Amino acid sequence: DLQRAVGETRAPYRHDACVNMANDDDDHDHGDDAVTQRDEQVVTLAAVLGLEEDLVACREKLEASGWDLQRAVDVALGVNTATDAAEVASPSIARDGGGLRRRHGTSAMTPARRRDSTAVAPRQRRPQRTGSFPNPFRFVSTLGFGVVAAAVKLSVGVVDALMKLALPFPTYARLSAVLTRVACRFDTPATARLSRADREAALEVRAKEFAEWFNESFYDTGSNGLHFLHMSHREALRFAQSETKLLFVYLHSPSHPESELFCAQVLASREVTEYVNERFVAWGGDVRDAEVYALAEGVRPSAYPYVALLASVSGEVSLVMSCEGFIDTTGLITSFDEALSAQHGNLDQARTRNAEAQASRRLREEQDAALAQSLAQDAARAREREAEAAQVEAQRAQAEAEARAIEEERRREEEAERARVEAIETRRAMKSQGLREEPEEGVEGVSKLAIRLPDGSRAERRFYSTDTISDVYDFVDTLEQLDSSDYTLLTNFPRRTFDRAESVSLVEAGVHPNGALFVQTERA
Repeated sequence: DLQRAVGETRAPYRHDACVNMANDDDDHDHGDDAVTQRDEQVVTLAAVLGLEEDLVACREKLEASGWDLQRAVDVALGVNTATDAAEVASPSIARDGGGLRRRHGTSAMTPARRRDSTAVAPRQRRPQRTGSFPNPFRFVSTLGFGVVAAAVKLSVGVVDALMKLALPFPTYARLSAVLTRVACRFDTPATARLSRADREAALEVRAKEFAEWFNESFYDTGSNGLHFLHMSHREALRFAQSETKLLFVYLHSPSHPESELFCAQVLASREVTEYVNERFVAWGGDVRDAEVYALAEGVRPSAYPYVALLASVSGEVSLVMSCEGFIDTTGLITSFDEALSAQHGNLDQARTRNAEAQASRRLREEQDAALAQSLAQDAARAREREAEAAQVEAQRAQAEAEARAIEEERRREEEAERARVEAIETRRAMKSQGLREEPEEGVEGVSKLAIRLPDGSRAERRFYSTDTISDVYDFVDTLEQLDSSDYTLLTNFPRRTFDRAESVSLVEAGVHPNGALFVQTERA
């Protein structure tokens, strides 16, 4: 029976492995203290709390906590560190500053387990050096940190895989924790060098890879697994705040023997999967990843697997509940129920505030939309008025142009007419002066002509028979009844037209001794 075998072997491992790992972690921390700088603590706290853009506030929190990173994280998350020792000694659920934390709780699957007091006692951290001790990682970064980090992480991965195959699991767990620290030391500065957008994109890729690995490893193909968000834990907190839900956090440590068993039998169970997907916003990660490791360094779980509920509905992050170590499905759901019951009032208030904010936002949007529509209608009416005014102006301008054209045409016609009249009068005066006197009636060789004008009037005059048609033209030019300068003289029967330049005598023209000539103008 796998469950019985795990239950029989888990309790001894819990004491021995955790004691050895705690001691090994202490030794490793003491070695790291020599090179740890306060600015690294500030960056770590900023990564845990999502305050990369407010490093001054993170430094103030650390100064207020005596440069104790764990205490600063606990204070920021609302965990009462003064009761940790009493809390560890009791396996029941305790209330820490409004949060619920279960350490190694009993389960129906395994017997009750307690840890040796020396394994869980708060570690005494050696005072940090405040001098300007050189940081070797910054020196390495100047020589191409990306290449070195990639080589180290690849080497760590190979060594970790070989140790997992060759060493007993307790020994592997102790050494794997050290390798995880080394890999994350190289991963964190490399990520910090990226811009905020590139860093968030890289964290989204890692979160997606973890979610895909989890669902492919512990769920059947085609089944609906846990809906882990594909984003950083800071963005996940913001998303949970917008959804007015608690953030479910799972930190996975492959170096702990119960992690994959917990995933397969508890987290991947239908009850927990449906519960989490329905009530929480889920986020998870592998502690070998730099960001997840930084978060784990902040919350400092005493055992893995680690499950927590974080609240950010009020705008500040607080720890609502955490389960450290293996817990069965019933115990986990019970812890969830108790956490939700404790946070019911806060969540309802947050949902009410969000609903009011959304209603207010919708009202403002509707008002803005109505205002925009009104402004658009006013603008449309203004454009219509402008178009109408422009059309009226165009019509007025066209009418004025036509009137000016007509007036110009009339003026030209008047000038032409005036010029024509002046030309006729000038010609009449000149021809009157040069016209020979009319011969007496009854004199031999005199022809009497009748001139028919276009207006129906008639003029008579006597000419010598030797006079020519040109002389008749000169007489017609003097007539006031004639207002045309272009005309032609012609006889009616037989019909014959005479030009002004023709030197034809009256006898030759057939109008002697009496005759009639008609004046034909171009208008006629």
